[in-house]
Amino acid sequence: MLFLGAGLATPAAAEDLLVVTASASVVALDAPVTMTGTLDAVAPCAADRPVELEWRPADSSAFAVVAEGVTGADGSFTFRQTRRFTGAYRVVAPTADGCPAVVSAEVRVRVRARVETAVLADRLVAGACAEVAVLVRPPKPGQTVELQRRQDGRWHTIEHLALDADSAASSRPCFSWEDVGIVRLRARWPAQDVLNAASAGPVMAFRIEPAGWMTRIRDLIGDREVSISVGEAGDFLFGVAPSAPRTPASNQKLLLSMALLDAFGPGWRIRTIAAADGKPGPVLHGDLWVLGRGDPEVDRGTMRALARRIARAGIERVDGRVLGARTYFLRDWNAVGWNDAATSYVARPTALTFEGNRDRRGRNVPDPEARAAAALVRALERLGVAVTGRPGSGRPPAGLRTVASVAGRPLRAVLAQMLRPSDNFAAEVLGKRLGVAAAGVPGTIAKGAAAISAWAMGHGVRVKSYDASGLSYANTVTAEGLVRLLWAAEAARWGTALFRALPSGGQGTLRHRLAAVRLRAKTGTLSGISALSGWVYLERLGVWGEFSILSAGMPKGTASELEDRIVRILQNHAR
Repeated sequence: MLFLGAGLATPAAAEDLLVVTASASVVALDAPVTMTGTLDAVAPCAADRPVELEWRPADSSAFAVVAEGVTGADGSFTFRQTRRFTGAYRVVAPTADGCPAVVSAEVRVRVRARVETAVLADRLVAGACAEVAVLVRPPKPGQTVELQRRQDGRWHTIEHLALDADSAASSRPCFSWEDVGIVRLRARWPAQDVLNAASAGPVMAFRIEPAGWMTRIRDLIGDREVSISVGEAGDFLFGVAPSAPRTPASNQKLLLSMALLDAFGPGWRIRTIAAADGKPGPVLHGDLWVLGRGDPEVDRGTMRALARRIARAGIERVDGRVLGARTYFLRDWNAVGWNDAATSYVARPTALTFEGNRDRRGRNVPDPEARAAAALVRALERLGVAVTGRPGSGRPPAGLRTVASVAGRPLRAVLAQMLRPSDNFAAEVLGKRLGVAAAGVPGTIAKGAAAISAWAMGHGVRVKSYDASGLSYANTVTAEGLVRLLWAAEAARWGTALFRALPSGGQGTLRHRLAAVRLRAKTGTLSGISALSGWVYLERLGVWGEFSILSAGMPKGTASELEDRIVRILQNHAR
């Protein structure tokens, strides 16, 4: 009887169920979404049942009723909604006529932000800039959008733009010779809050046409092995093979000058020192040493000035010898990439120099340190300071004390003297001094070259340096890299000093070239190699532009003529 009673009992009723789906899980801003569903309940709780659509934004847990309706005969219902923010929907069937309340599961619908864009140009000339305006809705003040460009089948972010109080931003992308053709841009808002999904604006496509002056330069170059880069105010205007590594020749001195000015400043002076072992007095017992520190301009005048300082220190007689120190620099005189004739173009770069380390016939001298010592002896004796021993050179002992010193000219003046005639000797001496500052004593050609490369790399430019003068055929730099470093110089406190140290048209190594052109530039020449880099005044813009021209495989006369024609085109037509 117990078993039979259990078998005849009424089964428990299934729970009522609300099932809701959305027509889309992600919609555009202000686009509608349709919520459909069914109330699965025992009659009469399914048909003609009041239902409420509730919604909560993604940054809240509180639901609010946003629509009301009634189920159909089969328990179905439909709601159509438009929301500006991502959120969750649910449907509630309240308690009614003995029917229990039923609540659906949440359905999340994401809403994309809208990115509106406009470009104020449908056709541009290379070297010009476009005006791009961006507006994001709903407002996102203080957030950012990405300006992207389509290249190599992918979108690349080229700039991040901050949205202002009106949720607007603008940009001024500029385009060069390399951009000639169709350019495609878009603005993208990456999701930065939970209220909207990421979105990109429509693609802005426009054509970049070559400027006439660019075409003329390209036609001039033809199929020659030439790299050129032209820039202005941090933008590249034009380039032909701008990233191809080329031998800079004496444009290496331009890199050296930048690194020196950055390390020491334009007013820095190199001192030449007289030192002795022991306390100086009227009679200096022992040797008097002349210590060079890398001044490439030491001469008879330097020694006369040093002699006067020694006499003022109260020394009346040197009971010993005057000796030039052969230390502080190694006496190395070679570099990777130098050919057999290199040493005929540069005397041995020593720390204590004397009159360019050449004799009056222009021949390299083996012991410039001894010649400097001899000049000091003569200057001392003219002042009545006797020296008992013969002048010479050698390695000084430790513990010397300074008796007197004399400072050379400011670095800005030394660089002008080096850059304008392209003095290889001065460059290698100063390169070794830079090497001491970067890597310690003794100064070497390799240390100086490494310091130049490190300085350039610090500004994002990779160069290969094996010397400071540019005599090495193994040195490499790109035209684009040189322009970038010229930009770095312009931004530096010493940029004006570099600009003024470079030769102008008709001056120095440009003495027979470009006399009527406003420019400051460094030449470079090796066998089959030519270079010209610096600043030229762009008449149409009314500003100075940066340029670099590096070439190979042409006679110097042909290369110089090509460089000059390019510079004249830039002066008169670049815009």
